[in-house]
Amino acid sequence: MRRLLVPVLAGLALVPIGCSDDGTDAAEGTTTTVAAPSTTAAGAGALTPLQDVVAGQCLDEVADERAQPFAVSVLPCEDPHVFEVYAQLELSSPTAGKGAPYPGDLAVANGAEEQCEAEFEGFMGIAWEASDYEIRTWWPMQQAWDDGERTVLCAVYRVTGGTTVGSVRGTKQ
Repeated sequence: MRRLLVPVLAGLALVPIGCSDDGTDAAEGTTTTVAAPSTTAAGAGALTPLQDVVAGQCLDEVADERAQPFAVSVLPCEDPHVFEVYAQLELSSPTAGKGAPYPGDLAVANGAEEQCEAEFEGFMGIAWEASDYEIRTWWPMQQAWDDGERTVLCAVYRVTGGTTVGSVRGTKQ
């Protein structure tokens, strides 16, 4: 697998979200809850709490590392950007039902990643393993889970780094 799991927190309401972007397992990281600083985005994009991001949006991380766990810079896809969100899903694990106890970081991360991988080919038009793009996944951590959150975000970004201009939907890259 090419994904690295880097747990982060999302939301100005301190709603924890985990994320992955290349290779190891979710149990490796730790999270810390801190108040989201007020900051501006690195580029021309609007500073947006992660829980407000939806499929079809393009984004960059914000310049302020203290804000990165909580917010991203949403940009028009016609502008250079790092990530394109291609799916916003509800976690469909048997243990994800409303009121279900938190099954643990690894179980939630694995379920979220499986769902994002399953949606990738339909978006790109090519299998993930053959693509020039990688998957970045965000999922609810325990605090958000306990609050009923089950949303998973799936985004693509260039394996080689750099930015993309326009949508990559259906490009078979």
